[in-house]
Amino acid sequence: MPVESDRVSVAIEGHLHRDWTRLSLDSDLFTPADAWSVSLGIPAAQLPGYVRPWAKVEVRVGDSLALTGRVDSLRRRIARDGLELSLSGRDGAGILLDCSAPVFTQREVALDEVCATMVRPLGVDKIDVQPGGAAFKKVSIEPGMTAWEALQRAAEASGLWPWFAPDGTLRVAAPDYSRVVDAELICSIDSSAGTKNNVIALDMEESCNRRHSEVTVLGQSTGGEDDEAQNALRATVKDGGAWFYRPLIRDEGHVDSVAMARTRARKIITDGVFDSLTFTAVVHGHRTDSGSLWEPGMHIRLRVEKLCDISLLLARRTLLGGREGRTTMLTLKPWAVWLPDTAKKAKKRKKKSDGDEMDFDLED
Repeated sequence: MPVESDRVSVAIEGHLHRDWTRLSLDSDLFTPADAWSVSLGIPAAQLPGYVRPWAKVEVRVGDSLALTGRVDSLRRRIARDGLELSLSGRDGAGILLDCSAPVFTQREVALDEVCATMVRPLGVDKIDVQPGGAAFKKVSIEPGMTAWEALQRAAEASGLWPWFAPDGTLRVAAPDYSRVVDAELICSIDSSAGTKNNVIALDMEESCNRRHSEVTVLGQSTGGEDDEAQNALRATVKDGGAWFYRPLIRDEGHVDSVAMARTRARKIITDGVFDSLTFTAVVHGHRTDSGSLWEPGMHIRLRVEKLCDISLLLARRTLLGGREGRTTMLTLKPWAVWLPDTAKKAKKRKKKSDGDEMDFDLED
């Protein structure tokens, strides 16, 4: 792709700035509040009045909108060789992390109503919630809980996850595992073999820190008008692919039913499998070979000579730029493992390609 298509521009309160000496632009499905930072030399100590904390920001890569957020901090460095200005900030999740959720208790309420109640008072107006979830019997937001904590808890109880889209829309949904491969990454150890190689560097990490052979969730339900409270709810789920014995018992407090307890146990198991394998790749530029901006949620096919040929989820991408050139760091996780119960799935094929799925099997 042309170099100009990767040029990063930052619009602060509508004023466009392009000439940065260093930049970092992060987007991560699992870390709330995507962060950005830029630095540049400035000709004078006096800054325009609109360059200040809390200013609205849009970050673009070429013509593609990459992030909508605000300036969190501003720092000026004065030295003999000149002045330097550094700006940093986060996307719309920043205020949800920093501020408290409104305290309330509601019964028989849908997830989209819960989300709106928690985030609209903080200025988040664009909300997109995946439909189809059952209403909560009871939702309680305790004093001192941040808006993001409350939002994440409600989303996870429905088998979903919250994140902000580049245009500032709060999305509460599950991943789309029906999407086709967005990009292929090829890493050849022997470059003399003539194999195309589009990866600068690749790290692979395997871990069992959060993976468990079986998970038991305990809890109790709150009674309603038509049913009584239950104080001994229990569900156990096993990871049939685990080759070790690492049990976990989790007291979740309030759960509406045994089915909800089982859902939470399945999520703990699948989260552990998801965390057990991580690839980190560094590539040139900020776009795929087809010209799309790298974005979390993409379906990536990784082919590494004599190691793997596997489908992966792009969980995090960091755009980096400076005197050394423009690169992107990609964090890749197992495909079709995270939130498997609520995600949109691909149609089953007669023959499965090697490496399409992790070695795990859920047993109730």
